Amino acid sequence: MTALRRGAGRTAQGALVCCLLLWLGVAASGREIFQKVVVRPGDTLWGIAQTYLKNPQKWNEILKYNTLPSQDPTAALPGMVLRVPVNLIKESLQAAYLVQKENTVYFRRRDTAGWKSASLHLNLYQGDSLRTLDNASARVKFLSGGNLAMNANSMAIIQPPKAGYDVNLERGSVFVGHATVVTASARIEPKTKDTQYMAKVGEDLSTIVEVYRGRAAVSAQGQTVDVNAGMASVVPKGLAPNLPQKIADFSALQDQAAALNGISRSVKVAGAFPSSLGEGALPGKAALRDASSGIAREVSSLEIGVPVSGYRVQASRSPAFDRLVFNRVFNSDEKFDPSSANLPPGIYWWRIALIDLLGTQEDFSSPKRYVIGGGESSQQIDPSALMLLIHPQDGENVFSPEYRVSGRLKSSQASVSVNGRPARQDEEGNFFADIRLKAGDNKVAVTVQDASGQSATVVRTVRYSPGGE
Repeated sequence: MTALRRGAGRTAQGALVCCLLLWLGVAASGREIFQKVVVRPGDTLWGIAQTYLKNPQKWNEILKYNTLPSQDPTAALPGMVLRVPVNLIKESLQAAYLVQKENTVYFRRRDTAGWKSASLHLNLYQGDSLRTLDNASARVKFLSGGNLAMNANSMAIIQPPKAGYDVNLERGSVFVGHATVVTASARIEPKTKDTQYMAKVGEDLSTIVEVYRGRAAVSAQGQTVDVNAGMASVVPKGLAPNLPQKIADFSALQDQAAALNGISRSVKVAGAFPSSLGEGALPGKAALRDASSGIAREVSSLEIGVPVSGYRVQASRSPAFDRLVFNRVFNSDEKFDPSSANLPPGIYWWRIALIDLLGTQEDFSSPKRYVIGGGESSQQIDPSALMLLIHPQDGENVFSPEYRVSGRLKSSQASVSVNGRPARQDEEGNFFADIRLKAGDNKVAVTVQDASGQSATVVRTVRYSPGGE
């Protein structure tokens, strides 16, 4: 036992710098949620158990999921990443981590008064607070798999202990993916696995809930209303939720959904390709050169303090990656050379995933598109072959600023966007997008893309006359 105490003492000194990373894992014997613990110099298995486990005597449980050089719990471990089942971890250390930030973001530990500047990949434990200032944003990933995108001038408490929800939104607004939010006037709970919604707290402490996808249950004063995609509900302080109404500006919600999923152009995302790879055509050798340096930069930006053994690079003709044209694993010190793929000229989508020292492959980065050889003009298609655009008709006159673009896709593999934002599609192939018009003539650009990445755009003019003039 004396040796164990010495090991615990050595690890206690290193515990301050031990980085705990939270995300989902899968055990060989079935589905299991893991946390990953990065071993630092001087750490021992016994010391890590003392720091993170509810019952340190269960240190041998860690051996079931990790291959260690020694089963002696007092022996110093090499630099590695340990997988630890979440059900063994202290509840106070089960929460989330910061995966994205823009401008000034602060955090405050539970039961402390001081705010500190938040860095990317910061661990947020139960009861910690996060705050964004002007022109700032942040994105948080929960251990459960949920996501939270915070807008400017917002403050939230992450997973208050024993509260039964994920976020206490005290002010501002958040966009949430499959997580439960509580405000001063309402509780918002996802009812489907794909639920995404916006929650806003007003100065009068009222709450506005706008659902982008799926369905959310909004509760207050003992009453609950179900809010479906495309609908919104207002909850005044001290009153029951109002009946759902159609969202006035659905396009703004689409921007929030893009930010939540790490693809918003207005927010820097860890792991995103350089903009030169995602903004259109790049000719031949220049594209390959940019891709090579871009992959190298992405590997650096995706690393989150965990040693990696390698990374996987994939390319496809389709953003859905249903048909791969390049799929290779590289060692961490191996340089990516896209010319080795011997791809013919055309449009390609690329993505990358890191592989840690345990051989676990992490999530892929957001796909990015560019052209090898030739320009966009050589890749144009006939839009009428892929879609029937019903509204708008060119030169159409309307008398409301709220307008719905609609049509029908002729191919199940096609996708469509309106003014650069993805349109919503149903199982029947119908698509629609809600936009807001300004007084006078409005150009509406509807872009359709096939499975190979080729696209075409139809531009029509809609005239909005306020007051029916």
